[in-house]
Amino acid sequence: MEVVRDLSKWFSKAPTVVTIGNFDGVHLGHQTIVKKVKELSKEYNLKSGVITFNPHPIKFFNNEIKLIMTERKKKKIFEELGIDYFFNLEFNESIANMDPEIFVRELLVKTLKAKFIVIGYDYRFGKKKKGDYELLKLLESRYGYTAFKIPPVKVDEIIVSSTNIRKLLTEGDVDLANRMLGRAFSLEGEVIKGDGYGKLLGYPTANLKVHNELIPAFGIYATKTLIDGKRYQSVTNIGIRPTIVNREEIRVETHIFDFNEEIYGKFIEVEFYKYLRKERKFDKITDLIGQIEKDCKLAKEVLK
Repeated sequence: MEVVRDLSKWFSKAPTVVTIGNFDGVHLGHQTIVKKVKELSKEYNLKSGVITFNPHPIKFFNNEIKLIMTERKKKKIFEELGIDYFFNLEFNESIANMDPEIFVRELLVKTLKAKFIVIGYDYRFGKKKKGDYELLKLLESRYGYTAFKIPPVKVDEIIVSSTNIRKLLTEGDVDLANRMLGRAFSLEGEVIKGDGYGKLLGYPTANLKVHNELIPAFGIYATKTLIDGKRYQSVTNIGIRPTIVNREEIRVETHIFDFNEEIYGKFIEVEFYKYLRKERKFDKITDLIGQIEKDCKLAKEVLK
C-alpha cells in the first residue's frame, strides 16, 4: 500500500475507486465501505484508494474529540484490507472552505481519476458540509464517475459509528465496542519504567506510555498483549492506583501471564476483551494482593 500525504507530489495515470471519510476505528461500517471499494476495484481492474484527513476536521474547528486509534494502527488495518493507496491529506483552510463541486472535480476526478466514489450514508464534505451523496449523484454525468452510498451497519439494533464506539469505551463496555469494531480495541505505545510497586506485590507490570488519545474507563480488564508479533494473556489496570499512591496520575499497567522478559523501551499493543471490575481503594495492601489474584484468575477464564 502506498501512503500519500501530498497530492502535489503524486501523479498517477491509473483510474481509481475511492472512498472518503475520517475512518476513526475502521469499524464494521467502514469495513463495509472498503469491501465495496475492493469489489469495484477487482471487477473493473482499478486501483483502490482511501482518502482521509489529518487533523480530524472536528479538531481543525477547535472542537474536542479523542480518537479511537492511532494513525499507525489505521494505516496497518487499511493495508491488511488490501487498499492500494492511503491518502492521508492535510485538512486546512483550503479544504475546509472548498466548494463541494470543486472538491469533486479537482481532487476526486482530475487528480485521483476516480471512476467510482463510495461513501457512507451520512458522510458530508466541502464548505459548510454542503457536499453529500445527493450532490455526488447529481454530478455523475458531468464528471464521468458513478457514486455509491453504503447504508448504516447495526449491532444490537444500534448504528455502528465512531461516536458510539467512543462512548462505549469511555463507559468500559469493551464487549459491544469490540463487536462494532470487528476486532479488539487496543492501546499501543512503549513500555516505560514504573515505580516497581507491581513487582513488590508479586505481580510485575508493563507500564505503557500510551500513544492513543482515547483511554477506556478506569478499571481492570482481561487483555492480550502483543509483543514482537506474539500474543500473551494479561490483565490490565487503567486508573490512578488509589490504594498505593495519592495522586491523580493516570496509569495503564499490564501484568502479563507466564512472562518474565525485559521489555523496557519495546513497542507493545494491549488488546481489551472484558471489563472485570471498577478500580477501588483497599484498606490494606493484603486485600489488594488478594483481589489481584482473583482478577488474574478471572481474566484467564475469560481469555480461554
